[in-house]
Amino acid sequence: MDNEIPAFNLLTDEFFPVRTLSGARRWVRFEELRLEDGDFPVAFDWPRADLNIATYEFAIGVLALAYQPEDHADWIAIWRGHSEIDLGERLAALAFAFNLTGDADGNGPRFQQDFEAIEGEASDIDALFIDTPGVNGQKKNADVLTHRGRFPALGLKAAAIALYALQQFAPSGGAGNRTSLRGGGPMTTLVWPDRPGSASPAPLWRVLLANLPLSAWGAGYLDDHELARALPWLKPTITSEGKPPDEVSQTDPRAHPLQAFFGMPRRIRLVVNGNGICALTGETGPIVTGFIQRPWGMNYGAWRHPLTPYRQAKESEPPYSVKPKTSRFGYRDWVGVVVGRQEKAHSAFRAEPVAELSRRAADFRRGGLASPRMLAAGWAMNNMEAVTFLQSMQPLYLAEDEAKAAQIARLAKDLANAGEAAANLLSAHLKLALFGKDAKIAIDTGVFEQATDALFERTEDPFHAVLEAVIADASCEDQQHRLRWLAILRRTTLDLFDLHATTLLAEANDIKVAMRVTDAYRRLRSALGNVGKLAAALGIQQPVGDDGPKNPAMQRRRHTYEQSI
Repeated sequence: MDNEIPAFNLLTDEFFPVRTLSGARRWVRFEELRLEDGDFPVAFDWPRADLNIATYEFAIGVLALAYQPEDHADWIAIWRGHSEIDLGERLAALAFAFNLTGDADGNGPRFQQDFEAIEGEASDIDALFIDTPGVNGQKKNADVLTHRGRFPALGLKAAAIALYALQQFAPSGGAGNRTSLRGGGPMTTLVWPDRPGSASPAPLWRVLLANLPLSAWGAGYLDDHELARALPWLKPTITSEGKPPDEVSQTDPRAHPLQAFFGMPRRIRLVVNGNGICALTGETGPIVTGFIQRPWGMNYGAWRHPLTPYRQAKESEPPYSVKPKTSRFGYRDWVGVVVGRQEKAHSAFRAEPVAELSRRAADFRRGGLASPRMLAAGWAMNNMEAVTFLQSMQPLYLAEDEAKAAQIARLAKDLANAGEAAANLLSAHLKLALFGKDAKIAIDTGVFEQATDALFERTEDPFHAVLEAVIADASCEDQQHRLRWLAILRRTTLDLFDLHATTLLAEANDIKVAMRVTDAYRRLRSALGNVGKLAAALGIQQPVGDDGPKNPAMQRRRHTYEQSI
């Protein structure tokens, strides 16, 4: 049957669904992604957000494979169209490795599939999607948030990107079914260059180039051996059925660092079965109705993906990829993935294009794309079950110089730390008001969680407003901005305390309850004051007391603060 299917190639055939500047939708080849004139592509346009993110990763990975920029100068040459590398020539040389169903005779390597044929019972093709419930979930009719039977058949294009998305984002899937190279449900962050004050979006090609990572392994063509290290379907699978299982790390001589974009933890062969209608795209043609899977595929050790932020609990432990949460993407998350953190008990590392933002900013401006944002996306998982797909566009701030950039970074960390401190104070004093200081009760659920979630949601826009004000402020003095944030946190925290605790006063017949609530409010207000714990966490210079030296500058700051609250 396979010999009867036309070959399909992800680099030379029309594999990419795009939305153009005019709003039109069409299929294009990889080379056509380069259009920047006329009705050029501005975004990928699969019906599912996770497939669009996977397509960005795939396209950026192909560009990294073709260009391999060694340093910032190489990236500039590529961005400005001055690179000596002929992209068309490179793509033609790579095309043989991106056949989905083998060559014209049905032989040869198959994109993201096991090197050898696999025998066994086929699973339904919609099991490629992470939000399709597993076998146990279907037996128990537990697929409430996830759904079965949506895609009885997929066309070759849809099957290819669904397979790639599974390999890149795969959660744990039972015995022997390995997680992705970054672990289950990793977060992807993409720098998104924009035109300031214009409704016209940036060309899709600019988005791809803005996220092109630099190589640390040298430029040039990859010979057959090197290419097989980067694209694991070009050689027999490195299996992991032993004890302990064989582990492939980023420094393993059997793998190339570019395998970060083309990891293949699952051993899969697609089953192509005649012609029909693709349930995802509605196109008619060859369809894939299932896939055969074998356990114990590649077991990935420590890897750093260029498009994913990482955290590290201890210096002695390898970093682990940031995962989306079930809740919204807030400014605490923003600080970790945009600014990064280096602390004693915890470190956060930015994705490479975000870390390179300041160096690439001049060329963004030169190209009229001076207002970059960041797209954060990924599956929020609960063990093996998909909960929701997070996709959030976030602001980025281009500072004029390194001093201003450092100021923004310091301030953003301090603002976020102060927000967390305010949330902790709110929870602690709500506990004191509602249950008393000796009560044995968790403060991370119920009313406490509701209150702290509301605090972060209410202070989300003000957080970014403060950073925007600092960008617009020509001076490097940020005490006024810190005082402004302190006033915002103080007001919001007290409002939420009122909402959740002081309503007890109207209902309390016991004077002890009223006294407890009143005492908790007084203590909280003191902790939030200009000489309290929150001000200290923000690094605000403390006013001098009446018995100390009279410092006019400090007195002015204190007066300004008192006026602001």
